[in-house]
Amino acid sequence: MRNIVQYSLPRTGSTLIRRVLYSLFPESEAPSQHPPLHYNSRDALIVSSCRYPLDVLVSYARVHHCEQGYELGGIDEDLLAHHAKRIKTLYQWYFKDLDHHRSGILQIKYEKFWNNYDYIFDNLETFLSIEIDDNKRHDIAQECGIENSRKIQAELEDFGCVDEKTSLHGNHIVAPEPFGYKKVLTRTQTASMKMFLKDAIKEWEKI
Repeated sequence: MRNIVQYSLPRTGSTLIRRVLYSLFPESEAPSQHPPLHYNSRDALIVSSCRYPLDVLVSYARVHHCEQGYELGGIDEDLLAHHAKRIKTLYQWYFKDLDHHRSGILQIKYEKFWNNYDYIFDNLETFLSIEIDDNKRHDIAQECGIENSRKIQAELEDFGCVDEKTSLHGNHIVAPEPFGYKKVLTRTQTASMKMFLKDAIKEWEKI
């Protein structure tokens, strides 16, 4: 099988996808990367998760400023604008990299797989021409699921601490449900960020 690279923006379920791939191919752990792309091979198979940009923005701001949590209006305007610029740039790199690679790409939406492991398994089976039996699916879903992941992250002091085996951080998972930004951003903030990240949102809609 060709090389498999797990390539996604941060805060898009990328750690989960990496863990699933590692569970399927433990003898040759799939490299995991965030944009921009740093390898030159065009032969690799890319498995990539993508998430609604405003959720990525809110999650990104949280892990970098944990004192500003998930309450409505909890992220101040300057901090939001600061991270929005970073997210916009990351999305530009991300879509440019994937467009340059062109072939051998599986993009899966966070909103479809966050609570549906069969969506991940079914897509991987088709993309990689493999079969994942029911027992294997069950074992991976238990090992990589939110409940077990929360137990692992609870042993880590903060986001700067990383579990070597799983790559989970402390305080890694807080509000995994899709479109959680609605509970955090005010109407004014939402309108402003949708306009600022409109190109990224359009690309996300195509997946």
